[in-house]
Amino acid sequence: MAITIALQDPTSPISSFFDEHLPHHEPFIRSWVKALRGRMPGNPMPAVKGPTLIGDAIEMRIGLDLAQTLPYAELAAIVASTAGTDAISTLGYQPSVEGDTDLTTWRKLPSRTDPDDVSDHDRQVAAARLCWQLACLESIVYPLSKTEFNRPEDLRAFWTYQRPEPSSDAIDVLLELWRRYAGPARTTLTSLGGPIVAKPSFANRFGEGDLLLGHTLLEVKSEQRPEDSLPRTLRQVLAYALADADDELAIESVGVYHAYEGRLVHWPLSRVLQRLSATGHASLVELRARFADVIATERQLIHERRGQH
Repeated sequence: MAITIALQDPTSPISSFFDEHLPHHEPFIRSWVKALRGRMPGNPMPAVKGPTLIGDAIEMRIGLDLAQTLPYAELAAIVASTAGTDAISTLGYQPSVEGDTDLTTWRKLPSRTDPDDVSDHDRQVAAARLCWQLACLESIVYPLSKTEFNRPEDLRAFWTYQRPEPSSDAIDVLLELWRRYAGPARTTLTSLGGPIVAKPSFANRFGEGDLLLGHTLLEVKSEQRPEDSLPRTLRQVLAYALADADDELAIESVGVYHAYEGRLVHWPLSRVLQRLSATGHASLVELRARFADVIATERQLIHERRGQH
């Protein structure tokens, strides 16, 4: 989270790090824009008014599709406390031992019910609704995590009282984004392999990515005009990869899935760093060591700002 916020400030130590060490992004971005413009979808996107949580919801929908062990299980348990587990089951997740209610152990297993009991359209609507609710709950959990009301029982009580529902327009958009994903993009993402890690954490939760598929770190973006924010998007995914200081996740490639375009772009991490490098030569080990120092500086600045309030 803090990495994303720091990248919004052009004067932050993290932004200054990229300006100094990896400044040559413009040629890279131009080829990226060209690739996106060549894959603009033909169908118009349904209009949605107001806050929609679309981006977070489609990210979770993709994570649920690719994973074998139920991701976002803690959030799903809170949603299931009022809605039940039917939507989770229609996505193929089942308890490893029949009757086990601990969702963290649920895996994709051969269905124990007749697949014809639920039409594909109804299954996708249930999945869209579930993912919107997971995204909504996540947006509530983050601010509550900084308060005394962050215990699971408090969150369940809060959710039971609120129980928000997505608009029909939001469901329509999520269904269209799923349609755009469920073709070549899904095949390519699946080919990246496993294990699948949803919400990988970096630098002691100083940053949180979207998906790690095998050795490829991906951000999922849902933007009508993605080219406007590509420089920051590139820095975001690179910042996460550089924040893996001890190479615990063995990241070899980075990329972005553009949900509105149904387009995946990804590159070897070493090649990206080489192309962006100020010197034309980039050492991943050295950049990670420097970036660890930058993160330490950012942490200290955050601590000082909090001390002033």
